[in-house]
Amino acid sequence: MSTNKRAEALAHVEKAEKCLKTSFLKWNQDLDGAASEYIKAATCYKNARALPEARDMYVKAAEIQHKMKSPFNAAKAFEQAGLISKENKELDLAVQFMERASLMFQENGTPDTAALCLEKAAKMVESNSPARAIELYKRASDVADIEDRPRQSAEDIGKAARLLTRLERYDEAVDCFKKEISFYAAAENYAMIAKLVLGVILIKLHVGDYVAADEFFRSATKFPQFIESEEAGAVQELLTAYDDGDEEAARRVLSLPLIKYMDNVFNKLARGLEIPGGMRVGGAGGGAPNVTDSLGGGTHQAAPLTAPAQLDDDEMEEGLC
Repeated sequence: MSTNKRAEALAHVEKAEKCLKTSFLKWNQDLDGAASEYIKAATCYKNARALPEARDMYVKAAEIQHKMKSPFNAAKAFEQAGLISKENKELDLAVQFMERASLMFQENGTPDTAALCLEKAAKMVESNSPARAIELYKRASDVADIEDRPRQSAEDIGKAARLLTRLERYDEAVDCFKKEISFYAAAENYAMIAKLVLGVILIKLHVGDYVAADEFFRSATKFPQFIESEEAGAVQELLTAYDDGDEEAARRVLSLPLIKYMDNVFNKLARGLEIPGGMRVGGAGGGAPNVTDSLGGGTHQAAPLTAPAQLDDDEMEEGLC
């Protein structure tokens, strides 16, 4: 079967090359015919499990279709080349082809499909190269924003934010979460905003910045329905517990199902938080620095940091909050 498919593929390749030849009696190349034959050859090679050959045929077809000013068909062929490269475990090459497909979809005037290509590319390298996945998700968010699709933009920038949190690049993560919040505000998804505000505050407390956590909470009160939300109540109780140095009250808040069933990145932070009055990093000595209490005007010990924990592989699967 495989041998027959290879032979069939070669026959299509010969036809494609013949379409590209010119002669004294044939002045113009048959580009459409060549692209069609290369696609047929790619399908045969794919069925024969000759993945590198199938990938090359799709690339040839894509380049011809781009030359023919057919960016949509070129994009579909590049996308197929990317998917086959992924199947063949050539991830760098797969991402390159998916990026080219995205550019072709943009050229065709379909930015939503272009964003989906970048999402697929990011997912391919999320485990092995999270930094590259972050950039791809950011680009996907920007492309979706061109078409004014705030929900898709939010989901993509949110995936970047969660990867940044996993990499402990907290300042960049917070910036991305703020963008995610702004997109959900445009989409009027206030329930999601409440969850994200809680997540950002957990990050602020994780890095020991109570004042920034309190300020962020105050800034979030401008969003409709936030003050009445369960998340806002939990945040108020948590910040009060930090302010009072009440470890028991803080632990009670952090054990709520509301927090327990958040995204893994946030749940991990919640479980690793050190509460004022609890054990400090390094033992009893060397307390945390004082910070001004923006709620009551006094001072208190900021939350010391725990050693950053690594996420397990199964915690890579991040959904929305």
